[in-house]
Amino acid sequence: MDERLQQYEYLWDGSQPQWALLSDGTGAGYLIVNTVSKMGKIIEDDVLAQKIIEKMLATGVRVVSIGNGF
Repeated sequence: MDERLQQYEYLWDGSQPQWALLSDGTGAGYLIVNTVSKMGKIIEDDVLAQKIIEKMLATGVRVVSIGNGF
């Protein structure tokens, strides 16, 4: 696994279950969010961010929407 990707493993490995993906409502985009603090995680590298989101989806991380889990 890419070293840069591995540093974000806590987002999908279950060790910090407060992390989720906030759906944009169309299924076309997601924001990584903390459901406890209600804060988003910004990853400035778009390619890395997409890899993280894909990994989160593949491992079954919760997908929330405004009013439904977030």
